Parts: sequence; C-alpha cells; structure tokens
Amino acid sequence: MKIIDIHSHLLFGVDDGARSLEESAAMLDEAAKQGIEAMILTPHFRGGMFPYPKGRIREHFERLLPEAQKRGIRIYLGCEYHVDSSMVEHLKNGRCSTMADSEYVLAEFSYGSDIADITEQVRLLLCCGYIPVIAHVERYDCILKHPEGAAHLRKMGAMVQINAGAVLGQEGYQARRCCKRLLKNGWADVVASDCHNTDRRNNRLGECYQHIAKKYGEDYAGKLFWDNPAKLIPDKS
Repeated sequence: MKIIDIHSHLLFGVDDGARSLEESAAMLDEAAKQGIEAMILTPHFRGGMFPYPKGRIREHFERLLPEAQKRGIRIYLGCEYHVDSSMVEHLKNGRCSTMADSEYVLAEFSYGSDIADITEQVRLLLCCGYIPVIAHVERYDCILKHPEGAAHLRKMGAMVQINAGAVLGQEGYQARRCCKRLLKNGWADVVASDCHNTDRRNNRLGECYQHIAKKYGEDYAGKLFWDNPAKLIPDKS
C-alpha cells in the first residue's frame, strides 16, 4: 500500500485547517499511520474568506519541513483555489501556487455551481496550459444529481478528486452514494483526505484504500492513491 495525499489543510495558521505547529505535527503522525508517503499541502484561496497569505505560508512550510522529514513524509505546497474570474491571472503571476510547482491546479467550486459553469472554467484552465483537478466533486449539486458529469469533465482533460471521508460515509448518505457510482464507473481519478484536523475532519486515506481495494481491486486502488496522484509531483522517488 503506497499513498500520496494531494489535498490537505495540514499547514498551520493559514486557513481553517491546523491551528498550530503542534497540531500539524499531530496530523503528520496520523498521516504516517495511514501509510502516506507524500502530501501536497493546499491552503484555501477564496476571496473574502481565505486570503492565501503567501509569505506566511512559505514561512510555516519551512518550519514544518523538519517535522515531516522526521516521519518520512515528503511535503509540497499547493493551493485549493475557489474558482473566480482572477484565477488564471493569479496562477500566472505567482499569487498562488500550483500543485507542487506542476501544471496541475486544485480547483474548488461553489456547491450550487452548475455543470456548464464548471465546464467553462475547466476549458479556460486547459486553454491556458493548466490541468484542473476538481476538488471533492461529490459535493456539487450538479454531480450529486448527475454523476456522469464527472465523466464529461474527465473527457475534457480534467482530473476528478473525491474525499476519503465521503467514500466512507463521513459526509452523509448522498455523498457516499455519489462516490460509489463514480468509483463503480471509473469516473474518479484521485482519492484525497481533505484533512483539517485530527478530530472530525481527520485523515482516513489508509482506511479508505483498504475499503476500495477490497471492493474494487488493488489495481484500481493503486491508481487512485498513488499512480494518478504521483503525476502531480515532479520528483516521484
């Protein structure tokens, strides 16, 4: 079992995730127990709510590096970008980070976004040389009602990410049912933790790996938890 977590709020003091270095360290302990070998830390960037303080993010990342190294976990920086009209400009001028300095972008949408809006933003990112990774797709009403919309986004060139907690029923019946259909039809590319703490929004990736491997096979689990996430990290060693 090899796991890379591409969506986490483990970096302390920058959004609604970990509040202190000690809490980040505890989350790293949890990640190690789940079998995670590498993580992309993805602080929120959302106008009026999460400002993505880039200087503080870099400073806190450097302080966290030794803690990650102690536990044998490689960490990288990214951003969970709540899509808006300035997204491409902010990516191009370095205002926010792509995933591990790759061409991949973790894109979050409002729960009520319709598939036409998501499609348009995916097309824009692709035209500008970025590959969107659609964050926790099981949360969007349009996908909950019509999961085949995820297949449409994948055909365009996007990657579809679902949360481990949703697969395991932590986020309610509807989200679990949606994830089940996405997995059954091969419409998901990555499972990530979206962890925020060690309590209610904790890291359950290892547990989820075992569940998916048992239900859908080891090969599929390997793609969801390692092969596809590894595409986002330049140095996969």
